[in-house]
Amino acid sequence: MKQKRFKNLIGIAGSILIFLLSQQKFLPVAIAPIEAIAAITSAWSVWLLGKNLVIGWWIGIAGVALYAIVFYRVQLYGEVAIQLFYLVTSLQAIYIWLRGGQNQTEKPIERISKKKAIGTFFLATVLVLTLQAALTKLGGAAAFWDALTTILSLTAHLYLMQRYLESWYIWILVDTIYVPLYASRELYLTSGLYAVFFIMAAIGLYNFRKSYLEQQRLKTLNC
Repeated sequence: MKQKRFKNLIGIAGSILIFLLSQQKFLPVAIAPIEAIAAITSAWSVWLLGKNLVIGWWIGIAGVALYAIVFYRVQLYGEVAIQLFYLVTSLQAIYIWLRGGQNQTEKPIERISKKKAIGTFFLATVLVLTLQAALTKLGGAAAFWDALTTILSLTAHLYLMQRYLESWYIWILVDTIYVPLYASRELYLTSGLYAVFFIMAAIGLYNFRKSYLEQQRLKTLNC
């Protein structure tokens, strides 16, 4: 209990610090208030989802709406599109998590099949190349990396909606790419945030794996 309270206090203190950074005028790097609030809500969303809590989706809705505006301002149009997608599908994800199991019960954590994983890989490859071409014509910045992270994020999000354990592997990969991508567009706060997301994704993977193994153990005992 004390450890949980300590972690929550760190999260609250970090949120306040991030917002205060957007108000300061001493550092050479300016941080827009909207980016600060988007970062705070997104961080809490990822943390709660990594703990397998549905409320993370609700908080995430605010974060993706704000980030859609942030990314539009810096011409990362692929990221704008995926934030809007997140906005709509997060509502669907809430229903799936709460009513996606047998007889409309809470959906358990699952592993994706090998066949579906292979199909996802080939489809994602085609979508990345197609989106890259479209973003290049639109004059978007870093078209390939924007396309790659957009499609990978889309895949990870869809996996997480279904409570697939593998979603966290993809998030770890995406966060690794996002850090230098956002720094190149001078979104330094968001770049730093995704470095934190990398750690959160690793924790999320640990929590999901632990819960999945416990589910399998109980399932075996009930057989």
